[in-house]
Amino acid sequence: MKRKLLAVLLPIACAASSVQAADSLVFDGFGGLHDAVESGTEIMTTDGMFSGVFDFSLDMSSLVSFTGYSNLPVLTFGLFDSTDTLVSGTVFAPNTFENSVTSVTLAAGDYYYKAIAPMSAATGSMYSFESTVSAVPEPETYGMMLAGLGMLGFVARRRMGRM
Repeated sequence: MKRKLLAVLLPIACAASSVQAADSLVFDGFGGLHDAVESGTEIMTTDGMFSGVFDFSLDMSSLVSFTGYSNLPVLTFGLFDSTDTLVSGTVFAPNTFENSVTSVTLAAGDYYYKAIAPMSAATGSMYSFESTVSAVPEPETYGMMLAGLGMLGFVARRRMGRM
């Protein structure tokens, strides 16, 4: 489905290149709190540098996972915190969308994604990615799970004793 969307967006981007002054078109649903699933795409309309920045916030400690692909042989992609420190990175290629997921646990705060390399790309070069977020379980959750397993073991042992 994502590739079909890109097949539709690429001709639109090429048509808009004669009207648009920027080097690229950026499509994203980011901004504000990260939803459960968000995605972003950047398509070069002229030769130049990737410049898309996909910013988001987290209001609690969360597990963030992202995957993507590029029509370039190799595109380095990074997740940065608000101090511009690289938190996590990966490499996108034409076949990485289904085969590679990068996950990292992040504290509450502000973050952003952006392409790191190559520094320049030809017209029609693009990348697309998807980002998911889920809450990290609290320690009490693990304690309750272990207590429940202990109770199941206790009941099973009592039943074995009656036989």
